[in-house]
Amino acid sequence: MAPITARLSDLAADVLFTSVLVTEATELSAQFFKVTLACDAFTRATWTPGDKLQIRPRRGSLAMRTYTPIDWNRDTGATAVIAYRHGDGPAVGWFEDASAGDMAEVFGPSRSLDLSDTVPNTVFIGDETSVGLAYALTRLNPAARYIYEATDPAALEDVLNALGIGDNTHCLKKSDDPGAVLSALADAIEDGTDSPVDAVVTGDAATVSAVRRDLRRRPGVTPRIKARAYWARGRTGLS
Repeated sequence: MAPITARLSDLAADVLFTSVLVTEATELSAQFFKVTLACDAFTRATWTPGDKLQIRPRRGSLAMRTYTPIDWNRDTGATAVIAYRHGDGPAVGWFEDASAGDMAEVFGPSRSLDLSDTVPNTVFIGDETSVGLAYALTRLNPAARYIYEATDPAALEDVLNALGIGDNTHCLKKSDDPGAVLSALADAIEDGTDSPVDAVVTGDAATVSAVRRDLRRRPGVTPRIKARAYWARGRTGLS
């Protein structure tokens, strides 16, 4: 990036972004990081579970990467995000290098998916990029059930159990064919057809589209769908 453009980006960031302190940085596994962030502004922020927080991983650019806070402590002005090593972009490098005492720049929290009104019979469909959102949901809705597609299901199960959110989960091997996910979803919905159903689906754009199509065509049940694509093959910057 040209020096003048980088300088203008930094000047804009000084106005748009909030400076936060990294108070804890933990490598949960070879693929997952957990970072706790704190600042005085967070004591005044309004946060709804499912909101997003955007991190600016490097100066000289306004590019941001989006994460779901897993909780929010207004008393201490602290929150935490979980990141999955997805590719090799600047955000991956930022999380790899993060340590307590570092400063970071963030934007938000801002609206993304509102989890505050989910019904007990909620089915969550996601992947490794959805763990933060799933964590937030478990604290609101202990009865929710979770279906994950993962490159390494056993490794993801280990991380979920380490975070204390491994109950009521079904981890499947990631495939270009969404059949296994849709079959698991059908079984979960059939278990609760006598009550209203919510479906929360995030992660791969292809899976989000397949699940939405399937639910809209499913006879006898009309679930409320809360959906957000976090990534798509060949594209960057989804949130």
